[in-house]
Amino acid sequence: MSEVVITDATVLIYLAKLDDIDYLNRLFEEVYVPETVYEEVVTHGLEEQYADALSVEEATESFIDVRKLTDETEGRADEIQESSGLERGECTAIALAEDERARCLTDDHAARKTAESLNVDVGGTIYVLLEALDRGQLSFEGYVEKLDDLTDNGFRMSASLYRKAVDAGEDLTP
Repeated sequence: MSEVVITDATVLIYLAKLDDIDYLNRLFEEVYVPETVYEEVVTHGLEEQYADALSVEEATESFIDVRKLTDETEGRADEIQESSGLERGECTAIALAEDERARCLTDDHAARKTAESLNVDVGGTIYVLLEALDRGQLSFEGYVEKLDDLTDNGFRMSASLYRKAVDAGEDLTP
């Protein structure tokens, strides 16, 4: 366990909806979230009374490190936003991941493509679940149930992505 990850809102929200946000703590050495993402998920989420906001808030009190970006990293986030048109949270997560040489966790397709174009490693909610499966913290059956729970909780996943996710899980199962 030596990986540092920076997460955007989507991964935090979906893991919280699955009641699996603790996987971030168990799987990764450090978990950072930019202040912008914290405000989006927790501050705004609590105002709107979203149940997942409480889980994320508890995680930030325990193991998720909320990061204030340096002026240089904020400037980089501005550049990414201007060139990509992404939301601010995704841009700050990508800029912080680039700065920290860390993996950026996002489920947003455009954010993933932007991060990849900047040579930032990416993953998402499915990546976290695959890591849990690979490290024996989740059975294959449990993993497939989590994929189903994701779609039940509003996660948009095409049939082909679902099949790829199941195949990837099978490849990790002895």
